[in-house]
Amino acid sequence: MTLLEYPAHISADVRAQGYAIWPGFLTGPATARLQDHVNRLVSGVHANHYPKSTRVWDLFRHGEPFVDLLATPSLTAVLDELLGEHHLLSDFSLNVVHPQQPVDGWHIDYPYNEMSAPVSGSLLGLQCVLPLSPFHAANGATELVPSSHTRKSPPDPQQINGQVVFDAEPGSLLVMAAATWHRSGFNGSPHPRSAILLSFVERWVRPMSDPPEEGPWARTGALRTLLGMQRPPETINGVPI
Repeated sequence: MTLLEYPAHISADVRAQGYAIWPGFLTGPATARLQDHVNRLVSGVHANHYPKSTRVWDLFRHGEPFVDLLATPSLTAVLDELLGEHHLLSDFSLNVVHPQQPVDGWHIDYPYNEMSAPVSGSLLGLQCVLPLSPFHAANGATELVPSSHTRKSPPDPQQINGQVVFDAEPGSLLVMAAATWHRSGFNGSPHPRSAILLSFVERWVRPMSDPPEEGPWARTGALRTLLGMQRPPETINGVPI
C-alpha cells in the first residue's frame, strides 16, 4: 500500500455494520515503539490510577510517537472519508485495564451519549481502539453489536444479541461508529490489557477535550487543525472568505 491507501473495506464496513477491523494497521516496530513509551507512562507521574484501570490523557503531550500516530496518512484518509475534512480530535488516551475488572455496561460514545434526541444521517464521531497487548474474550476485549449504530438510541439490554468480540493482535485497529453499542468485557486473565483510544468528531461538533497550548504537537497545519488550535478558512458557497 502507498501511504494514503488503506483496506478498501474499512469505510464500507463502518457505514454498514458500525465498525471495521484493520489488521496490521501498525507494523511491528511501530507498535513496539509505542509499547515502550506506554510502559514508561504507566509507571510515571502522568498516570491516573483508578480502582479498575489506569489512564493517561492527552497522549500527544507525551512523545513524538504519539504525534506520529495522529499524523498517520492512511488514518487521516479514512477519517476524511468518514467524518469529512477538518475533523477534530476529541480524546486521545491510554487505557490499561487491570485483571479482574468486571464487565462494563453497554453504552454508546460521544456525542451520542450526550443527546436527548439522537440525530440520524451522519456518523458524527468515531472511536478507534489500538491494542498494545493481545485482545481476546478471556481478557475482556471490546464487545460490540453489529449494525446497532443505525438505531441511534441508548443500548437496551433486552435487545442485545449477536454481539462480537474484537479479537486482535497488537497493532490492529478497531474503527467504530460512536453510536455503535459496545462494552468492555471481563478481564479474567492475570495480566492487564492495554490500548490507545482515539476519538474523533466532525468539524462542527465540539470535542470532549479543549485545544492545547502551543507545543511540539503543533508541528504542521494539519495537526493544528486536528487539535482545534486553528480553524480552516470559512467559505461562502465554497469560496474562502
